[in-house]
Amino acid sequence: MMQASASATLTPDTSPQLFDDSLHDLQLLWGSMDSTFPREESFPYGIPNELIFWPGFDVPEPTYSRSPGPQISSNSRESRSSTLYSEDDASLCDYRLPSLQQEDEADSQVLKNASYNKGSSTSFQEASGAGIPWRISKECYQTVVEKIDQVRDILPETFALPSKYVFCRYIEGFFTGSHGHLPFLHFPTVSVACITPPLILAIIAMGAKYRFERDRAVSFYRASKSLVEHHIRLYTNSNLQSAGSQIEHVTEETKIEILQAQIILTTLGVWGANDLLHDSFSMAGQMALYLRSSGLLSQDSYCNNGTWRSLVREEGRRRTKFIAYMLCNIQTILHNTPTKIMNSEITSLYLPWPEELWRASSPAEWKILRSKWSANVSFGDGYTQLFQSKSTHKEVFSLSSFGNLILIHAVFQQIYLARESEVCYSMSTGAQSGTFAPEVLARFHSALHRWQKSWQISSDPSMTPSSPNGPLGFNATAIFRIAYIRLHINLGPHRSLGTGDPETIAYAFLNAPLPAQTPKIYHAVLQSIHALSIPVRLGVEYVAKTQTLTWSTIHSLCNFECALFLCKWLETLALNPSGLHRDERRLLRMIISVLREADLTPVGDDLAEIGSKQLHLIGAVLIRLLSQIMKGTHVFEGMDILCEALQTYANLLESSLNVGREN
Repeated sequence: MMQASASATLTPDTSPQLFDDSLHDLQLLWGSMDSTFPREESFPYGIPNELIFWPGFDVPEPTYSRSPGPQISSNSRESRSSTLYSEDDASLCDYRLPSLQQEDEADSQVLKNASYNKGSSTSFQEASGAGIPWRISKECYQTVVEKIDQVRDILPETFALPSKYVFCRYIEGFFTGSHGHLPFLHFPTVSVACITPPLILAIIAMGAKYRFERDRAVSFYRASKSLVEHHIRLYTNSNLQSAGSQIEHVTEETKIEILQAQIILTTLGVWGANDLLHDSFSMAGQMALYLRSSGLLSQDSYCNNGTWRSLVREEGRRRTKFIAYMLCNIQTILHNTPTKIMNSEITSLYLPWPEELWRASSPAEWKILRSKWSANVSFGDGYTQLFQSKSTHKEVFSLSSFGNLILIHAVFQQIYLARESEVCYSMSTGAQSGTFAPEVLARFHSALHRWQKSWQISSDPSMTPSSPNGPLGFNATAIFRIAYIRLHINLGPHRSLGTGDPETIAYAFLNAPLPAQTPKIYHAVLQSIHALSIPVRLGVEYVAKTQTLTWSTIHSLCNFECALFLCKWLETLALNPSGLHRDERRLLRMIISVLREADLTPVGDDLAEIGSKQLHLIGAVLIRLLSQIMKGTHVFEGMDILCEALQTYANLLESSLNVGREN
């Protein structure tokens, strides 16, 4: 436990008592936790995400005036009490946080949910072995062996296909671990014996990774990569040669499977060790180029007239393209690299089906589920709705969780591009960098608010990784929070994650800029607190030991950004601790309540006694808390590096506080 005394006596807070106790703070974050709280399955479209009401909070949220005037910089030492405000924005009390449902029953369903095989025919499939990709007969395995033998001269000399049972273990590892987050293969109908060698090897590479057999995973990764690169060379050469090239005989299905192999390999590299990380940059560029040159980005159609299997194939192609797009965005989030597939390139693609429809295991089941949904919406239409002045999102259509995940990626990309434009504009004009103009902030805040409304009425919203509807709704909330944070602080260039060195990363955190203090930042702060409160609510030790099998890596990255952002926000408050606004005191109280729930007590009960050192200490404790949450075993090496960097950063923060006390 950490404890610190106040460094200064501050002006007492004379506003009305905001919270009765810490329990009240946590109820605002977590909602009703009593036995009568309705469970998720009681609602046809997921749990209700009620508006959080802040008692006594009747003061409109302050925002910067639209009239010309100086903006506060991220490094300003001036008191925030001199800031110009207006009352033309909604109060923080009008901001929504989703409730957290109880998970007593959901936790027992983790492996079933991860397998993504929860249709009405599940029992029959399990009994017969049909529709379970890792139940492979001797004949199917022999077919795979023959396919690999046909490309043996392209593979590394040391490559050897594992035995049938080891092979099945890796296939199971992929479908129970990774597939829920990369759902482009149709679980009820996919057959490993019917797909191409590059995709087979990519699948078992990821499966070996999820079985914690990292050396074998790398071996299969390199084998798959050699086949993918061979195909790309043939494809490239065919474009330079006359008609009659052998690549012209490659089917559309093979092109998609090559793209799917690229997605899996790039994912392994993005989150993997440093040597694979460097591979991932070239692989992602190759993937984007292949999408364009093959014409896959411009090919999409929507109809209900085809057979069930033809519609499933079309949906699988659509999902593959979108996952490639989102994976390129993940690289941008992680490494601040320019995005490789632009929003404008995918406007004609239709957003994916809801997951329950995608998981249908027969034409009859699909037909029944299909009758519940209106016509598919294109990416362009869905994205436009977010930026319209008066959204008709709710009245016109309800999107799938996958569709909402894609759209929040699109909003993030737009924020990234706007941030890059803002930096370039500042450099050319000599203006102050780091803060968006008020009208830009307002536009993105409106889009994020509309997206949240869309998420709340989507087919399968969820605030837990073990939702029966799959993890995509939960994963979307991580990108949503990252987008909110990046709107207020440009963390991308200040993390050095590409170095793979925890100490370098920690010092990059230490030197990252402070966020500009605009009142709209409170929404990002609230979202960050809520994100970090979820593992505290579930139990820090529990999450540390189980997140590998249930949480997406994007949530670790999200929590990482949330903790860093909150730490920097607290440093900004520490510049003038006696001038805290009412909203800031409320948010600070919530942070302290979450830390206490995790058995960390950085400061006392009286907010009036919190000075600059105490605010810095709270930030250090937040970083230490996240390092504890992430200390468990991870599938990907990149998560281990993040955890070590957080521990080093916490040590640096605590050391600076100790030096300050001695001085």
